[in-house]
Amino acid sequence: MPHLKDYTIGIQHIKQLTSEISLGTKLVFAISGQITIKLSEQKFYLQEGDILVLDRNTFYTIEGNEDNLIIDLTISDTFFAHYYEDYFQHSFKFFSKESDPGRERVVGSLRKSVSELLIASATKKRANKLEAQSALFQILLLLTRFLKRGVPSSARKEVNDKRISRIIREVEERFDEALSLREFAQKEFLSEAYLSRYFKKTTGLGFLQYLTEVRLKHAIQDLLHSVESITEIALKNGFSSQKHFSEVFKFHFELTPSEYRMEHHSETNLLIENRAAKLGASVEQIAPSPEILVKLAGLYYDVELGKELNKAPFEKKKIDITEKSARCLSKNMNILTIGELKEVLKDNVQKQIITTRDEIGINYIGIRHLFRGSTFLPETETDELVPTSSPYANADLALTFLKQQNLQLFIRLEYQDILGEEEAVFERLDHFLRHCMQVFGREFVSKWHFMFYEPKNTYADKAELKKLYLKLYQIIKSRFPAIQVGNFVPFSLSKDAVPERHTWFLEEADKIDFVAFNANQNEAVDFSKEDTQSFLVSEDHCLSKTLKLKAFLKHHHINKPLMLVNWNTLSGNTRYTNGTFFRGALVLKTMLDLVPEVDALGFWINTELHEGDDSKLNISLDGIEMFHFFNGKRPAFYAVKFLRRLKGVVVAEGPDFIMTKHVDGYQLILMNCATINPRYSVEERFTKEEQKEMHIRLTGLEAGEYQVRKWQFDRDNGALYSKYWQLNSKYGMDKEILDYIVDVSQPTLTVTDETITEDWSFYAYLDINAIHFYEFRSTI
Repeated sequence: MPHLKDYTIGIQHIKQLTSEISLGTKLVFAISGQITIKLSEQKFYLQEGDILVLDRNTFYTIEGNEDNLIIDLTISDTFFAHYYEDYFQHSFKFFSKESDPGRERVVGSLRKSVSELLIASATKKRANKLEAQSALFQILLLLTRFLKRGVPSSARKEVNDKRISRIIREVEERFDEALSLREFAQKEFLSEAYLSRYFKKTTGLGFLQYLTEVRLKHAIQDLLHSVESITEIALKNGFSSQKHFSEVFKFHFELTPSEYRMEHHSETNLLIENRAAKLGASVEQIAPSPEILVKLAGLYYDVELGKELNKAPFEKKKIDITEKSARCLSKNMNILTIGELKEVLKDNVQKQIITTRDEIGINYIGIRHLFRGSTFLPETETDELVPTSSPYANADLALTFLKQQNLQLFIRLEYQDILGEEEAVFERLDHFLRHCMQVFGREFVSKWHFMFYEPKNTYADKAELKKLYLKLYQIIKSRFPAIQVGNFVPFSLSKDAVPERHTWFLEEADKIDFVAFNANQNEAVDFSKEDTQSFLVSEDHCLSKTLKLKAFLKHHHINKPLMLVNWNTLSGNTRYTNGTFFRGALVLKTMLDLVPEVDALGFWINTELHEGDDSKLNISLDGIEMFHFFNGKRPAFYAVKFLRRLKGVVVAEGPDFIMTKHVDGYQLILMNCATINPRYSVEERFTKEEQKEMHIRLTGLEAGEYQVRKWQFDRDNGALYSKYWQLNSKYGMDKEILDYIVDVSQPTLTVTDETITEDWSFYAYLDINAIHFYEFRSTI
């Protein structure tokens, strides 16, 4: 085992029961066999892959079976405290087998770093010193970021005081020298009386008492593991004489040093005269053979390369499912806008429609420009008694597909579609409805929705808008009373009002089946400013606008279904961020807020059709798309999929979580929503600040055996752009690369078996805007 000032590390085979003291922070990593470590009244049973971290100055006994092998690593107090100033104010006790779920990556990284430190330390090459230091510092980072406890390492009170930390550190380093309170008082420019009171108030012990305890801990180590005389041990550890040492020792342990040594030896059948020989036979140092190195590699195979565990703000969250009144989950109508009806005839659009229907429950297809577009073929003159061509040929093919897929139409009829040819448009509408009834049947057509649309800024007269809507309503209802006809309302959140030209609908509420509206958080952002505050003002914009609109309608005694046909979370103009701003949790959180408040949510099918739409809106900001150009699924797809997967009743919810209970168990969604300027998303240091580590405590669960499934969706687990940019090159990407990106860009799934108690906890490490979806499936 190499003995360095900073640390000691080596492979050991425990042959007999032996007692030790950890003079520093100790890590015991079980490579094989079974090991038992006892601390006072506590026992730890280690098997292959287990790691036990012991706090400094901890007494313990260790024994193992015949084939046990461990890595024994001790990091000196001096080294640790030099790089981590608050070392003496924290405890580092940890046992991997007893840790809450969610610490798997931390344990895996710890195994990997300890193994790398062992290999680098065993090699004498100069270059390996750097590798050893790198592994050692990674271990320190893991310990201080994830495994430290917010309590002192002993029962006495220690606080985060840098002055006391300096004194304690020096006492630990120089305990064997003649130290005095006066010396430290002079160094800290304090009087002895003040430092004495200050030290005792901070640590709970007087300075001399603290120094004596440190010396005793080191002296006990020598009593147990050396054949030195009592006098040699006393002088070696800073006591002025053997007599002084014996008096102090008996006061603390009610035994003299000699009695303590004899009593301990009798426990393990050891005698002083053969102590050194027996110790050599108790622990065997093992050289790291190729077989052992292969074994170690297998114990941390699950650590992903290039994945850094960053320090993140830590949050404890208690979720009590017994104190919440359960509520049922709301179900919505989902509208997938494709542009013109003729787009349904494209193979990739059909595949995307079927995928969204099957996986996320889309049930309405939104179309625009029914008459002004190019779906209908031009009518041709013919002398045929029965025409062999029809202007509805393409429309019939598209509608046949939709009917086969059990999907309905949501038709946006714009004022601009009617302007200038009012009679012709209404005549064609009436003819088209009669044609569809003959070809597809009344039941299919009766489920359609028509939305009359005119944007906020319009030159149309209020009376003109009212007249055209009522005409539209009368024609549709005369043929199909069951068809829902509604109006788009350009409500302004900032003004809490509707533009005067659009207020006609307040007078005709009895002839309006539903109210449609848009909500886009970017409406509230001043993009000329780059400060964070300018973006924060738009938080929860979609929900706020929805609630304000509902209040506005209630004030006017209008109670109609609300349909949010076009919306977006805060994204800014992400064309300038190369897609680096992942926003899955923002989309899901917004939907969770909106679902109880609206009857329908609208989405665009893909980027290509959205950006090809001539709506004259800001196409980069005004809607949420399900697919990218090459059939890759965008974050909204998985957000809606997670929402649809929820079942049962809601038993607990908060700003960043929702939990449900159903007949087969529980479901829990955790979210780390971050509303930021997307331009900051290209700066890795900034996005790291938005990461979050959570310690979740669930109370009120039904105890039992569960299979726990966890889907993780974040920048590195399912986000399309991360793979897109990894595999891009100056020569572009072909179909093989794009297909691979689509296949691998999906949330990762892990499955574990857990024995869950009524009070159960776990850890979750959430990246910016990450979604963690847990299913607790009862196995009974």
